[in-house]
Amino acid sequence: MPSSLMAEKTERSNCRFAVQKTPDGKPLLVVQLYQDTIPALKNSTLGFDLLGGLRPEAAQKLADMLNEHVLNTFVTVKIPDTPA
Repeated sequence: MPSSLMAEKTERSNCRFAVQKTPDGKPLLVVQLYQDTIPALKNSTLGFDLLGGLRPEAAQKLADMLNEHVLNTFVTVKIPDTPA
């Protein structure tokens, strides 16, 4: 079956955004899941490196804005055909 016709499954979890610091003190944005309902992200951290020079206060403002407007995160995985 062509990949465009493969079945897909979407998994979702409510989440929040938090600011953390790298070992050298640069802020980064991390997605924290409220439930462990996305197997593809189990034992993983999803985060975003922020542009150099961004102050911690600006990173926190960005996290706060995302927390106000983002409901959840999702992952859509393609389900391979199983031979009959």
